[in-house]
Amino acid sequence: MFECAEVSADGVVRSLGCFADDGTPVSREELVAALDDLPSTDEFIAAACPPGSPERAALPDRWIVRLLQLGERRAAALAADRAELVGLLAAQRPAEPGPAVPEVMDVSEWLPCELALVHPYGERRAGRLIRTSLALTTRFLATLEALRRGEIDEAHADAVVDLLEPLDADLAARVETDVLPRAGGRTPGGLRDALRRRIDRLDPEARERRHQRARSAADVRWWATEDGMGRLMADLPLPEAAACGTAIDGWARQLRAAGDARPIGQLRTAVLRDLVLRPWERRPAVGVSLVVHAQLSTLRGGDGPAEVDGHPVSGAQCRALLAEAGALGLRRPEGGSLEFAVHDGAGDLVAVGTRRAVERGAREAGLRRPPGTPHYRPRTGQRRFTAIRDRRCRHPQCTRRVGRTDLDHCVPWPRGATTCDNLCCLCRRHHRLKTHARGWRFRMLPGGRLEVTTPSGVTRVTDPPRVVDAPPVRAGAPPSAAGGTHPPPF
Repeated sequence: MFECAEVSADGVVRSLGCFADDGTPVSREELVAALDDLPSTDEFIAAACPPGSPERAALPDRWIVRLLQLGERRAAALAADRAELVGLLAAQRPAEPGPAVPEVMDVSEWLPCELALVHPYGERRAGRLIRTSLALTTRFLATLEALRRGEIDEAHADAVVDLLEPLDADLAARVETDVLPRAGGRTPGGLRDALRRRIDRLDPEARERRHQRARSAADVRWWATEDGMGRLMADLPLPEAAACGTAIDGWARQLRAAGDARPIGQLRTAVLRDLVLRPWERRPAVGVSLVVHAQLSTLRGGDGPAEVDGHPVSGAQCRALLAEAGALGLRRPEGGSLEFAVHDGAGDLVAVGTRRAVERGAREAGLRRPPGTPHYRPRTGQRRFTAIRDRRCRHPQCTRRVGRTDLDHCVPWPRGATTCDNLCCLCRRHHRLKTHARGWRFRMLPGGRLEVTTPSGVTRVTDPPRVVDAPPVRAGAPPSAAGGTHPPPF
């Protein structure tokens, strides 16, 4: 249906009537009843001024702000829709016999692995997303509807689940009812404070229970950050954390007063390092094994990439480490070992061995990967070759290093041979996933590539880490072409 109108010269609009699609006259009431819900003014302006258009660039600030607010409401509605979909997927992945997985409630322990391949969340975040989605779709329906309407955002919903999910159902429902109506006007941090205050008022013993639960989960963690740096973090009770921070700052300022001109942040870092490592104490020598991946041009002073124990470092850092170990001249350092990993032009690993073994192989039979064995257990050479090739768990997005992985047959033995083309490194969790989880498929591709397919049909492929970048994939080339093919012996 449609309405015809005419506009006079002075801008007056006069209706000429409403009509059906075949031209039959209809009443205005019939026309309005046949229309779908009309978009809001904000939605109309968003549709009329698409991203990147001149019309959007010409909008005044008040409309830019209104479109920002519309975008936040849309993002919240999408988060609510995602929570519902994750809840539906979780309902199709019930927990297997055995203990439930605490971080994802009562669902299959493999669901975080699957969800992490649907979108590159990472398994830790996937587990949190499952927990939040299940809580919203089963216990906190009012919070889910507020999220769907855009009255709160995802961070507000996370705050509700984090603080109320551990409580019993009656107490959690009372707190949600009391706090949720004003949640949209608070920041996520402010909402957390309001929830804590209401919980403490209704259940005075809750604070101590939360504290004991947090103390039982305390740990020390470290991870690589950017630019060859790392971060160390410890969970401590607040008074102890404050005491440690104050002491570190005080000793750092003593160094500053004694004439050390380094920035105060560097001084605090140096104090903490010395307090932990205590370099002034004499201790028994400890042998440390590090695996270094670098091109010869990098060792000679170039700016090429390098890795130390799976962590990227600059060429200068790599050379400094090798110089300290006495191995920059490519000689075996005292008390240590030195092996060479030879790659082809595509970056695929060809052989691993000592300098003498590599030279002998190049002169005689050519450099080859270790031969297969008819037995279940891989040979030492196969273990060394696969560990150097993979460097970490090969499951998509997993970063556990080789020292924490198992060497596994991609096609189970004896149906699959014990060869380097059928072996890959998997951490214990993903080794169990491959062995016990139903519907998962693992397949080795040329060049050491690993293809993993989830029960829902999502496929991801991982390549072995490379010091030399692989050539770009040609248009129309099959997926296995990106990993290269095995080079002939030379």
